[in-house]
Amino acid sequence: MVRNATLHDIPRIAEIIVFGKRVAYRPIFNNDVVSFNELQVIRLSDEYRNNPALVDNMIVYDDGIVKGVINRKFQDDAVEICEFYVEPFFTGNGIGRKLIEYVIVGAKAAHAKRIFLWVIADNLAARRFYEANGFRESGATCLIEGTTKTDMCYELIL
Repeated sequence: MVRNATLHDIPRIAEIIVFGKRVAYRPIFNNDVVSFNELQVIRLSDEYRNNPALVDNMIVYDDGIVKGVINRKFQDDAVEICEFYVEPFFTGNGIGRKLIEYVIVGAKAAHAKRIFLWVIADNLAARRFYEANGFRESGATCLIEGTTKTDMCYELIL
């Protein structure tokens, strides 16, 4: 079931995000200091607990176990996906697709004209996933601060 996240979900959300980032980004950045010192479940849990508004637009996939999370920012005529992770043990089971579909329905209900997100150019698995779900490169790119890596904007026109 896809549902709005609650404060009770914070520890699990933090765990999914931290491990999702490690699995996705360590092979790209090869930075163990960030992956294993800066990315910490307790630190992220504390950030969410101290700033509960950060959870307001989060959605989770929960079938008795929270297995995925997606966070959105609503703008004037668009919705930005700013965090999107599925527990690495459960990828390939349609969880990401269900979360994206939920965001699309919500964006249409909010009369958004598009949904967009930023994805690292080297994150080919994520790019393939977004493309398979109707997203396309917008053409906008930017250098990720402090790195030589490029972020790409993907969008879905509604």
